Amino acid sequence: MHIDKLSKAKVALLVCSLLGGFYCLLNAAGAELFCGTRGCEIYAGYGLFGLSFYIYGFAGFLGIFLLTLWYPRRGAHLLLSVAVGLALLFDTLFLIYQSLLWPCSNCHVVALLIGLTAFFAVFGLDLPGRKVLIGTGLLWSVFFLFVGLAVVKEVAFSPWPIYGSAEASVKVYFSPTCPACEEAARKILNDPQAATETAFYPIAKNSTDEARLARLLRNPGPMINVADMLGLFEQEPDHPAKLSVREKFLLFCNKMALARSDATRVPLIVSPSIIEIDSLDVGLSLPIENLWGRPVGTTPDAGCSAFTDDEDCEE
Repeated sequence: MHIDKLSKAKVALLVCSLLGGFYCLLNAAGAELFCGTRGCEIYAGYGLFGLSFYIYGFAGFLGIFLLTLWYPRRGAHLLLSVAVGLALLFDTLFLIYQSLLWPCSNCHVVALLIGLTAFFAVFGLDLPGRKVLIGTGLLWSVFFLFVGLAVVKEVAFSPWPIYGSAEASVKVYFSPTCPACEEAARKILNDPQAATETAFYPIAKNSTDEARLARLLRNPGPMINVADMLGLFEQEPDHPAKLSVREKFLLFCNKMALARSDATRVPLIVSPSIIEIDSLDVGLSLPIENLWGRPVGTTPDAGCSAFTDDEDCEE
């Protein structure tokens, strides 16, 4: 019975380490498997001594694979325990790093394979230092779950643009009942070049916002145009349309994206550079917050609240 259990654990360990090695090798070659978060593109360029971290991951999985083949011969117990422990330790440190900065979906697949490898090694084989490995594994589990939730939040709850492309370089979060948002929308949409580079993400903070958005989404036209967008800021009819469950979910995703940026007011304009609108005599005189830096020219009371009806909403 003991031999059967040992054989199954070795097979599982060999499969996990082999999959992990191939996965790291493919990503090192530029495959970008399961890349669905911003962290994937950022960490793809990370390396040490001129080598991608995926190469080190491949070497680690290969080492564990070879030591598992050698197990239970002399010396394999200690070396395999050290290899698994180091893999868990380094991955825990990287998970902590991701929890502080950007989560990475394809890195999380690597972490999952490391966790499975460690599980089968610790509970299936007779390795020294099991208590240390289990303690490290518990710490790893905490940050694995934390980063996993962040990955799910970014992948499954990505913000939804009602106008423009999700790949647009400029993103505007707005509310249809916010006067400052209307001013920003009119100035951007009336400039053809700025309009093509901008995506608008609606935030529904009350039933009036929902009614105006539902009216726009029920328009019979094939696609939403500039006139439709500007019509969002007009009074809704006496019998407004209702949003579907899916549409409410998409609007909730936009609120989540706004919350992740630590913003509580709209309009929020996210841009990698200064926005220039050449067709207007008067420039964009609205609060502009850059997601990657400190707010520029804003005050805590600028614009409108993104989550509640604000009687002091600035016009």
